Amino acid sequence: MKKVLATTLTVMMALNLAACSGGSSAPETTAAPAATTAAETKAAETAAADKEAETPAAESGDGLVQGTGTTLTVYTNSGSDGRGEWLVERAAKDGFDIQFIEAGGAEIQNRLLAEKNAPIADVVYGLNSIMWESLKAEDILIPYTPVWADEIPEGLNDPEGYYHAIVKQAILLVYDENQTAPEDAPKDWLDLWTNEAFDGKYEYLTSLSGGTVRNVLAGILTRYADPNGELGVSAEGWEQIAQYYQHGVPAEEGMDVYAQISDPAKPVICGQMWSSGIETRDEQYGTKTNYVVPEVGVPYAVEAISIVNGTKNEEEAQRFVDWFGSAQIQGEWAQEFSTLPANKNAVDKANEFNQKIATLPAQDIDWGLVAENIDAWCETIELNYMQ
Repeated sequence: MKKVLATTLTVMMALNLAACSGGSSAPETTAAPAATTAAETKAAETAAADKEAETPAAESGDGLVQGTGTTLTVYTNSGSDGRGEWLVERAAKDGFDIQFIEAGGAEIQNRLLAEKNAPIADVVYGLNSIMWESLKAEDILIPYTPVWADEIPEGLNDPEGYYHAIVKQAILLVYDENQTAPEDAPKDWLDLWTNEAFDGKYEYLTSLSGGTVRNVLAGILTRYADPNGELGVSAEGWEQIAQYYQHGVPAEEGMDVYAQISDPAKPVICGQMWSSGIETRDEQYGTKTNYVVPEVGVPYAVEAISIVNGTKNEEEAQRFVDWFGSAQIQGEWAQEFSTLPANKNAVDKANEFNQKIATLPAQDIDWGLVAENIDAWCETIELNYMQ
């Protein structure tokens, strides 16, 4: 099986150029083949089509959809820490031939936009709801309902079927119980700037390019959605943002928030964190993390999967989507990489910590509104509200 891993756009371009050049491995002395008649060509094409038609619905003994060996190019921002290698090898066991290309979420998004009229990818997975909505609006995706779609909790899949959830990650306001008792902790993000007990005791990020901080801002601003307001947000919403930055402490460059909240000499007692980053930090800093669960719920960064508009391998892409999002494969993925599956039939394969995270209520967020405005929101915040 051909196995391709790339982590930068430079390597990806090299792969594309190689593909365009034909990549023939035949020695120069090989004799030219005899001319093929039109009838022979037609017969060969028919035989190949008949062979592929035998396999689309094929399943393994454990019910997993099987691939046909057609090579698929898969883009993702979730291929680090061995995920890419694992996926290529595991997919091969069920007949899938994967060319795996990994880069940051913004890079993947921009590449898909740049390739809109001549797509290279067949499938894309990972990203987050903000990016998925942007890609959907740009006609980069095509709708497909996988066999496991009804195994995903309501509100996580795109209602029109353009993308479907595979992994959930809670975006949390965390604190260290060794330093702050639960009864003394905030109960909502809004407490940070409306309760003087937390004045100057929480951290905010000065860079707004990351997915986590954008989810935090989305969780605040969408509470004040107003079609007549500035960038879809009411004046009250912008005042809340102003107060958030006025009463917080800017993050120190190169310093993890856990270095702050674990140190009794530091004023900061809480800050933002994604759920899968908590366990490793508790081990590193000796903290005992607890987190805030507002009445409105917590934002979830939802990794999803979709088929790229214009793929020449749509049927194989559908088979791969059916395979990868299945409870079996997502359960294996969770055990291997400590993730929280979106598939409710795979949650029991997650570790104890992630099973607890799975019970947290999700905040109802208008991701379409966020996708349309997030860049402008961040620009407005940087220009007008950040100290």
